[in-house]
Amino acid sequence: MNFIKHLMLLGLGSLVLLSACQKEIICTLSESSIELEYTGDPLKVHLSSSVAWKIEVPSDATWLQITPLSGPAAQKIELTCKAKPNERAIRQTQVTVRCGRRILDLTVIQQPLNVVEYTYTVLQEHTQGTYSNEVIILGDGYSKMDYGTLGSFNKDARDAMEAFFSIEPFSTYRSYFRVAQFVVFSPESGITESDKKTKVRTAFDVRFDEPYVMAMDNPNLVFQAVRRIPGMTDQRMSNTLFILLANVDRYGGLCWQYSDGSALALCAVCRTPIGSYTKLADLIHHEAGGHGFGRLVDEYVIHKGQTIPEEATSTSPYRHKKELKESQNYGYAMNVDISGEKEQAPWAHYYSLPGYQAVGHYEGAYFYEKGVWRPEERSCMVDNRPYYNAPSRESIVKLLLRRAAGVRLCDYVYQSSTGTFEVVPIPNDPFNMEDFMRNDSKKAWSAPMPVTFDTRSDHIFIPTQPVRFILGSPAL
Repeated sequence: MNFIKHLMLLGLGSLVLLSACQKEIICTLSESSIELEYTGDPLKVHLSSSVAWKIEVPSDATWLQITPLSGPAAQKIELTCKAKPNERAIRQTQVTVRCGRRILDLTVIQQPLNVVEYTYTVLQEHTQGTYSNEVIILGDGYSKMDYGTLGSFNKDARDAMEAFFSIEPFSTYRSYFRVAQFVVFSPESGITESDKKTKVRTAFDVRFDEPYVMAMDNPNLVFQAVRRIPGMTDQRMSNTLFILLANVDRYGGLCWQYSDGSALALCAVCRTPIGSYTKLADLIHHEAGGHGFGRLVDEYVIHKGQTIPEEATSTSPYRHKKELKESQNYGYAMNVDISGEKEQAPWAHYYSLPGYQAVGHYEGAYFYEKGVWRPEERSCMVDNRPYYNAPSRESIVKLLLRRAAGVRLCDYVYQSSTGTFEVVPIPNDPFNMEDFMRNDSKKAWSAPMPVTFDTRSDHIFIPTQPVRFILGSPAL
């Protein structure tokens, strides 16, 4: 009897001891569930365990990585949970945490990228003028990941907007502009670089063919895409500047001007300078503000010692006097002169104005050293510096004030009776020279003139692609 009682006491003691041991096992998580961003950036979860532990991730949750997956007893273990980027539907799984015989569950959720393709978002609304001067910023080579909250496109678009307004006269007249960004997904991130043997699938097939030489075979793809913007009409399109950012850190740009007023400025997102005035902001000033909005042409020289031809030739199908004259009839290229007479230049009215001593008649512009003249020695259309010469500023202000008032933009009107373009006064023209001069805050370039050598010739400055002037409208 005593023997049996002894065994019972031993058994009871063992149970008490086992129970005590089980109570001593500590296994806790700081959270029972976590939610990861679509980017999959790491989140920390803390585990406390009084015994050795291990984590089991379901085999079908290949998108999730947790480290470490096992370890010895410790009061506090830091677990790192991260995931692959999620471009589609919401992801969810349940992770098992084993601490000896204790089991805990950790629910992991990852939200998808919540960006709708073809979304139009206003970044800045106009507060002056009956009608807005509209600028719409798009991107090529930006995948869905690049459009999220943490994606690069939002920053690039805002940087482009601020660059646009960082230079006069856009700074002074910023309130006349509405700026928006428009989302168009590319299958992959980046831009094709043929000179580097890299191929990237993008929405508009922008590419670099060689250093500083960008190309896009079909700019009409952009104009077809923006037709998805609510309320976009042919008339609105012809009064809008479209800026297409190429998602690559290289120097290069290009602009298409259409006689109906449409404009598309292509700018690489250049963050690494290769000389003076070669960053994104400088490209925005030249391609978007100068060519695209201001309807200006290039003032630099790449054909040293050569005279601009009268008409197209087999060796020079573009960039000749006939083309210049044609574009001037539509209100473009008013920053160059081909008359050869100083007093007949479009900017002759500046010669006697106080404060505008920099304005003269300098031979060498529109790619040729002879036969075409520019207004000032140096300006944005010469080498991208953040300064438009006075006649260029005047052209820009005329355009923005007239567009805001809803009147005709161009001084010239085609006369069917004579088959010529003649200057015809604009009824209720909101532009007047006195107001322009009063608001013109920077009348001359005052900073030193840096030297940047063109690697393709011995000319100072690295030119981008020549502006393209096209009669008519984009093909839709």
